Amino acid sequence: GILAHNQTKTKVIMEQPPMIKIILLILLVLAVSAVAIADIFLKTAATKSSFMQVLKSPWTIGAILLYLFQIFFFAYIFFAGYKLSLVAILQTGLYALVTLAAGFFFFRESLTMIQTVGIVLTLAGVILLNF
Repeated sequence: GILAHNQTKTKVIMEQPPMIKIILLILLVLAVSAVAIADIFLKTAATKSSFMQVLKSPWTIGAILLYLFQIFFFAYIFFAGYKLSLVAILQTGLYALVTLAAGFFFFRESLTMIQTVGIVLTLAGVILLNF
């Protein structure tokens, strides 16, 4: 059934040459980055004065294109045999880093000490879930 097929796909990815694994990891990073950058684009578009202007903004169109890019790469990553649980963990950690950096550097957002501790603990949890 589906479970046996997924276990076979997972074995296939583990048996691939290192270069293929690196390429798949790069695709994963690109897919996650696309989502994070798309969200940054939407935050930028949200500075417009009306919701219709937000929807018509080139930033919103760029975000849609990045979301489509992300769907394509995630579909391929799952086809190649990556586990959903591993992808989700990597996606969460990378997404958090990219969006936190963008919020701080581009939008001048700040964090309280408690929020910073929470982020560090969350990222530590994401790392621990990989072991």
